[in-house]
Amino acid sequence: MIEVMVALFLLAIGLLGVLSLQNTSQRSNQSAMYSSVAVLLARDMANRLSVYDDPFVDTDDKDFDNTDTDSINGASSCSSNCNKGAVLNMDKGAWAQAVKTRLPGGRGTINVTNEGVHQVVVMWDDLLTGADETGCGGDPATDLTCVTLEFRL
Repeated sequence: MIEVMVALFLLAIGLLGVLSLQNTSQRSNQSAMYSSVAVLLARDMANRLSVYDDPFVDTDDKDFDNTDTDSINGASSCSSNCNKGAVLNMDKGAWAQAVKTRLPGGRGTINVTNEGVHQVVVMWDDLLTGADETGCGGDPATDLTCVTLEFRL
């Protein structure tokens, strides 16, 4: 009888180990999916920026500077007589909506340096802890996980 109890105890420990491994594997897969989505969203905005940019005009290079999806409520549309400002608002809104809906705690920023380097940052709460700090590292319990894409037009 004691041998059966010891065998059941060892079996239970083994099953708990397998369940823990499964849980860790699922969290890792979810994290990898969020990272892939973040890269796609950063590249999406880079493509929007390159399409929006007029290579013969320097005045539009900083139109997306200081963009933060936290301050954008939603996507706008532009059906007819779209001017450059309407396209700008439409692109910002569509990107903000995608970031907020496809990533938990999703947030995106765009900054342009004086040298013309565009920095697109996509942030999300990877551990689903309610993190909302934009430190991009440090403490994963409070800082959002980030993907940064830098490029020149």
